Amino acid sequence: MSSPVSFRVSERDVYISIDAGTPPSEVKADKLQQAWQASKFSAAKLLDPQMLLQTATKYAQHYSKDSNSSIPFQVAIAEIFDADLSLQVSEDNMKVTASGIVGYGGSPLTQEVIIAKLREKKITSGIQRKAIDALVEHTKEAPPGAELSVTVAKGKYPINGSNAKFKPLTDDARKRVLRPQLREDGTADMRDLGAEVTVDPGHPLLQKIPPSKGRVGFTVFGQELEARDGEDRDFKPGEGTRVSDTDANLIVSDRTGMPSFNENSVQVDDVMQLNNVDVSTGHVKFKGSVIVTGNVSEGMKVTCTGDITVGGYVDSAELHADGNITVRKGCIGHLIHSGENTEHDEDADEWIPDVSTKLVAGGSIWCAYAQYSYFEAQTGVNTDKQLTHCHVITKGPLAIGGEGRNARGKLIGGTIETCDHVYCGQLGAPAGTKTRIYWSLPPADPQSLEHLNSMRALLAKTLARVKVVQQGLNRCDKLEDGVKKLEYQKKLKIELRKLKARIVNTRTSIDSILEAFENHPVLRTMVSKEVFPGILFIFKEKSLRIKEHRNGTMFLLQDKQLRVDSLL
Repeated sequence: MSSPVSFRVSERDVYISIDAGTPPSEVKADKLQQAWQASKFSAAKLLDPQMLLQTATKYAQHYSKDSNSSIPFQVAIAEIFDADLSLQVSEDNMKVTASGIVGYGGSPLTQEVIIAKLREKKITSGIQRKAIDALVEHTKEAPPGAELSVTVAKGKYPINGSNAKFKPLTDDARKRVLRPQLREDGTADMRDLGAEVTVDPGHPLLQKIPPSKGRVGFTVFGQELEARDGEDRDFKPGEGTRVSDTDANLIVSDRTGMPSFNENSVQVDDVMQLNNVDVSTGHVKFKGSVIVTGNVSEGMKVTCTGDITVGGYVDSAELHADGNITVRKGCIGHLIHSGENTEHDEDADEWIPDVSTKLVAGGSIWCAYAQYSYFEAQTGVNTDKQLTHCHVITKGPLAIGGEGRNARGKLIGGTIETCDHVYCGQLGAPAGTKTRIYWSLPPADPQSLEHLNSMRALLAKTLARVKVVQQGLNRCDKLEDGVKKLEYQKKLKIELRKLKARIVNTRTSIDSILEAFENHPVLRTMVSKEVFPGILFIFKEKSLRIKEHRNGTMFLLQDKQLRVDSLL
């Protein structure tokens, strides 16, 4: 027996048809629901969730009024929708997100439809075929109304080339001191630092890794994004070294001695080794590097043209090295009181400690910990555990117990003067110990300074020439020969216009260089664990005072402004 209920489609509307004369008992809501689920249109969207119940009620009313009618009862109950597709382009034009909504009984998305939609938006690059396939599969298999968002096009960010790098090919004295030898039982013998780090003539020391080319990128619209090539850097053999005869990117030793590295250069020094520096040795002044396996005692001075390496402590002494300074254990000093009230100055904002231990390095300084010490280093200061009431001046980073978020050391009290980053785990102390960090702008690079000086010289030369030409024009007024007068005036006026244009261009170049000097990189003080009250950041006339306890925090000097960000 055939069902009195059927369904048909007109355009996108789905109609239910009930044969004339069918008793209402045969078309109750549950039976209409069964017929709807069994039909091929069941994926269409009902006009109302209770549409089938409403249809059964309407049919019962229709039957009671016109039970003898021969015309089937029909009413629209649902609508067919094709799968829907929307595209969202990111603000930087580097990503396109497509959202596909499964249709209601209509056509699913196809690759051709999606590609056509992308082309309509002029999206031509970085098309993700697998994502498109996933979107197509979703609109075929998922239930009606289900939504899926995928990235269907990706731009490619430009990759700037790497700057030239320099790779040491042998150890130096610092690595020797930081690597005590192991005993047979596996424990470290802190007194046995192994063999001296020495090299013979021809030994490879420093390899230059040339700069790499940048790789251009593109947006999803096919626009090319330029990439900057890496910058080259000079490769400088130091004393006792030379460039290899067979490899222009390799520096080799030219004599027997100890290598000492300083970024893009290396030198081989003669080495003086001492057990201790005390009254029995006197002050040490040496042309080369100095290794002290023990301690440098109070009041002693060590000065050298290479590196200084100390296996023990530096106690109220002075070290001066043209290279690096490494102290295996600690630097211990005390305040030098120059007046009766000096002990009260430590709470003043501008207080600078005058201390008994002083280390000055042309390269970097490394030590396990330091208290009441003065450090001055060109390329950075590294302390393993703690820096307490010290005065540090450096153009490089200050790292205490590691770098970045991994820093775990403590920076307590004292004064830091730097134009680079500062990393520590704890900044300040629960007692509110005054700790000052003075930021300054990084120095201009030598090439920019050279360019600035050449532009200023050109400007001075051009201004002098303008003066000469102007004097020539003044003299033309005294010429009696009218023809020559006009001829000379024309030539001089043409030259004067060119000179004035050159002055404008030169001054513009000078302003651009000076403006670039002021556009400094972002400087950071990254504190991974805790910040206590009493911290003072200073940049020129600006200051930032921390009065509350904080967890991990990032302090920034950005666009000449002092800022605070939480460290998540």
